[in-house]
Amino acid sequence: MSPINLDELESAAMAVEDGGGTVTAMVSRDTGMIHLLNDEYMDDEAPVPSASGGTESYVRVPPAGVLGIGDGLVLRFAATHLAGEQDTVRDLFRDRNTEGFARLLEERGAAETWERFHEEATRTALRQWCEENGLQLAD
Repeated sequence: MSPINLDELESAAMAVEDGGGTVTAMVSRDTGMIHLLNDEYMDDEAPVPSASGGTESYVRVPPAGVLGIGDGLVLRFAATHLAGEQDTVRDLFRDRNTEGFARLLEERGAAETWERFHEEATRTALRQWCEENGLQLAD
């Protein structure tokens, strides 16, 4: 079993989340490679998972929200680090205004705190998911 890259796994979970049901991400148990599949794009670097050993050789990556690293993570951060700004943050993310969120973080002096919070929560959630699915996350 090959280790899985943290950033690639996070990106895959975000793609599944943002794809609204049209994107599937699968992790190969053997190679650690992540395959993104949807109607518009097929991963040309490797065969489609169902064509190379069956689905037991692959683990489906859930959406970021299921892993707790999507918008919910942002709202948890706002609740603990941006007192009184939860409604503003919720509105920014409902409108997909990530630039507004970045600006708010800068105004409140919380950008570095957000980066540390995001990194730690993401690493913890993805490591736990890998352990639950018999996968190894690269250090």
